[in-house]
Amino acid sequence: MKMDWKLIVGLSLAVVLLLINFWWFAIGQKKARLHRDWSPDCANLARFEIEGDSVTLHNRRDFTWRTTRDFDENWDDWSFDSKDLKDIWYVVDYFHKIRGMAHTMVGFEFTENRFLMASFEVRRQKGQRFHPWAGMWNEFELILVWATERDLLGVRTNGRGNDVYLYPCDVLPHKKTALLQAMMQRTNQLAENPEWYNTMTSTCTTSITKVVNRVTPGRVPFTWRTFLPGYSPWTAWKRGILSKRGTFEETVAAAAITDKAKASGLGEPGTHEYSINVRK
Repeated sequence: MKMDWKLIVGLSLAVVLLLINFWWFAIGQKKARLHRDWSPDCANLARFEIEGDSVTLHNRRDFTWRTTRDFDENWDDWSFDSKDLKDIWYVVDYFHKIRGMAHTMVGFEFTENRFLMASFEVRRQKGQRFHPWAGMWNEFELILVWATERDLLGVRTNGRGNDVYLYPCDVLPHKKTALLQAMMQRTNQLAENPEWYNTMTSTCTTSITKVVNRVTPGRVPFTWRTFLPGYSPWTAWKRGILSKRGTFEETVAAAAITDKAKASGLGEPGTHEYSINVRK
């Protein structure tokens, strides 16, 4: 018996509409929240107080990570002058055997060997674990963590033993400042109006890409590498975003920092020893 194609199309549309309705009423109506019983590493939201070039970052994280479960908590305020910004850094943290799966971050280097790292992440409640599937359905809020490099990089190089790469970026001076300002504005937005993390549309890499393209429209194209950020250095290298240190392979090799971090350790809290040592 031949199937009626009109019936098949009608049933398919009905199923799609049911799924849309389910998403809208069961998930789409959920509101992101600021106040929950948060995990210690995302308990506080960063916020910037800006007066001209003088900036104070509230709730900078500076944890000392021995393992991901054994750590010393520390939150502080950190003041700086935006005119002291020197360089931008791009970080790729390979946390999975599938090479395309990675976490990305943006670093800011200031004069006198001072460093600050920014990371878009999921904000977890106590006892909650991240899973990409759950991240599709408004399960986790989006947070922008600002921390010392000994914290955000150290937990990955020393606490987890991941392969981490720290790439210097080739950015015009006024664009460096504009990127910092845009990231600070985005931080304050999330501190006032929480948003959902989404495994496809609002991840570490897509969030960075949106900010970069707000500063320079079209600077980073949305390609399949955006969704597999472990491969993003190739796009960034080809487009001249990463400082080229020889061939692409040589540039990647020069950016590896995990062995250096393990050899030198995290350094003392409140210092930038870790940052200086991984760049030697």
